[in-house]
Amino acid sequence: MPAGERIYGHVILTGYAEKEDHQFVSYCRELGSASCGDKMDEALENLGEAIEVHLDALEETCGLKRVFRERNIRINSGPPTFDGVYVNVTPGKVFTTYSCSIPLMDAV
Repeated sequence: MPAGERIYGHVILTGYAEKEDHQFVSYCRELGSASCGDKMDEALENLGEAIEVHLDALEETCGLKRVFRERNIRINSGPPTFDGVYVNVTPGKVFTTYSCSIPLMDAV
């Protein structure tokens, strides 16, 4: 492996969306990230983008490992083994998962 190349693992984060008034709100409990949209799919897609921005900010500020440790978020080695889950929990509420790549370390 070339020097400076990063080794990645992944985390599985959960999200849910539900209708509130005239739009849908979405939330990731593990990170506290939230978003919204006019449709359920849009709210979940926007949440995925919010999660990516949140993880990027944590990585840039060197807070990623600390936050994961504090919130008991497990980093799995290797690539994810599934694409995700999308479940209708109750009418108007959907649960889903997000698999995100996380840098484990830089190669020497």
